[in-house]
Amino acid sequence: MEPVTALLALFAVDFLAVVSPGPNFLLVTASSIRQGRAHGIAAVLGILSANLIWVLAALLGLALLFEVVPWLYGAAKILGGAYLLYLAVQYWRAPAHSAGDHMPRPAASGSAYARGFLTGLTNPKSLVYFGSVFTLFVGPSSPRWMELAAGTIVLTNGALWYGGVALLFGSSRAQRAYRSIERPLNRVTAVLMGAFGARLLLDRE
Repeated sequence: MEPVTALLALFAVDFLAVVSPGPNFLLVTASSIRQGRAHGIAAVLGILSANLIWVLAALLGLALLFEVVPWLYGAAKILGGAYLLYLAVQYWRAPAHSAGDHMPRPAASGSAYARGFLTGLTNPKSLVYFGSVFTLFVGPSSPRWMELAAGTIVLTNGALWYGGVALLFGSSRAQRAYRSIERPLNRVTAVLMGAFGARLLLDRE
């Protein structure tokens, strides 16, 4: 496959992977709607940092590493599944606030960045995508300019999509609507996060 054709194909596949719902989307949505745009953007930056690590790992031969050391892939799945289950418990136990309460808005966004980073690292979609699909288009033998272009594509798609999600759900209108359905929405988020985590732990492939 010609380099330009490969990059165009990567752009299309990566965009579809980014916009498909998963733990990253759930985290950005929850962070933005519960704590505002600043926290949503902080979570996005954490996810992008994790994606950068995934890109570098893939370019250095992540797929080959998993083939040579198969237990490492299993260990990554266990850690990822456990963290997603931890997030599920946190969302399930999150207290609801009445209409007169102020939404929780911590001064620092460091916790949102950390959650975004850890969620991006443990995301089962990322594990599969960068461990196999990404390497179909670019890998350790690709020219340097192509590696840089591939990394730019991944980070740009993530920044545009998740950034847009943070801006949308971090609006004051979205936060007002959230107050009326806070508890059921937290529970739905918890169930979905838990489902992703359980699937990762139970997958034997």
